[in-house]
Amino acid sequence: MEESRIGLCMICEQHKMGGIHIVTAFICDSCSNEIVKTSVSDKKYPFFVSQMKKAFVSGNSRHYMN
Repeated sequence: MEESRIGLCMICEQHKMGGIHIVTAFICDSCSNEIVKTSVSDKKYPFFVSQMKKAFVSGNSRHYMN
């Protein structure tokens, strides 16, 4: 199923069309694909973990819903 709305991605913090909603946050297709391909030993991994925490911080995640 494709997402047709534009959302503010919680990872790259850009407005993008197409992506997924996790909890109450939006992740664009580009970031979602990059996260899936990233190994836990990759230098980018801590950044993704930090950005994903936003979905679980009360009130903050609403900012990323469309």
